[in-house]
Amino acid sequence: MIKEIDLEKLILIAGGHSAFQLLWAGVQQGVFDQLSENPGMDRAELCEKIGLQDYPAQILLTGLTALGLIRKDGDMYFNAPLTEQMLVSGKEGSGAPILGWQAQIVYPGLKHFVESLRQSTNVGLEEFPGQGNTLYERLTSHPGLEQVFQDAMCALSLQANDHLRHAYDFSRFSHIADIGGGDGTNAIALAKHYPDLRVTVFDYPSVCEIARQKVAEAGLGDRVSVCPGDLMRDPFPPDIDSVIYCHVLPIWSQENMLKLLGKTHASLPKGGSALIFNMMGNDDETGPLSTALGNLYFLAIASGQGMLHPWKVYEASLRQAGFSTIERISGLPLDHGLIVAEK
Repeated sequence: MIKEIDLEKLILIAGGHSAFQLLWAGVQQGVFDQLSENPGMDRAELCEKIGLQDYPAQILLTGLTALGLIRKDGDMYFNAPLTEQMLVSGKEGSGAPILGWQAQIVYPGLKHFVESLRQSTNVGLEEFPGQGNTLYERLTSHPGLEQVFQDAMCALSLQANDHLRHAYDFSRFSHIADIGGGDGTNAIALAKHYPDLRVTVFDYPSVCEIARQKVAEAGLGDRVSVCPGDLMRDPFPPDIDSVIYCHVLPIWSQENMLKLLGKTHASLPKGGSALIFNMMGNDDETGPLSTALGNLYFLAIASGQGMLHPWKVYEASLRQAGFSTIERISGLPLDHGLIVAEK
């Protein structure tokens, strides 16, 4: 049941930009890292560690305390438990890199959200000059931002892929194509967990170069390969028995998603499977909050046509593309879900 809004929540929504800037400053200035290493510091000690004078540090620490990101006991500061778990840099499962994507890509683009609503297209893309009608095409002209984006997607994948590899038995596959596979984080995780599985990352050439390097560093070049291409225009890798989309299909409209799933069906042998893994919208379109907030990015910046679709939209599209047996695996953390469809 959705809780009705109260004054405190309204204040937080209205001042959401300020709340985010406090959060981002806490990451950038190393507040959470320092309190992880040295819990119980007072403000003077924190000022020295994070390189701020007392006045701006007071503004920052008061804000972080009011938001519940840190707590104050007398004169001493400590990370909140969830902050310690998810916002300390370099810690397994840290979401700090995702905030870089929010700060440098999402925030600039969402200035144009209202106009994107009115024009029904991604007006926020004008913040990222270049060729193409999607953010992903434009990022190839902005290597620094492309790395920020890939770091964020890597962090998201690291948070989610442990649930992915345990949610389903991938040992029944021999060669899976990770379409829009990014820097290879998911492919590497699957290959490590399933020693007989081959994985091919299919993505833009510049992204494949990042993936190639990560695969080499992981020592998995014999089982994880890359295949540069445009997922809408170029053929998928050959000799595959499964295709997985991790955080990719929300980029597209239902019409274009159907084209991709039709292409997927044609690329697979009989008995082959298509898998869809991402945050899932409720079938009754009431949330959850994470997908409702995430949808703005797809309209105003990413493509001007996608969203974190409800479960039923993916399932209907898979049936329309020709898949028969469809299994829904729900209840995964971070509002994620997995759909498995067989040809």
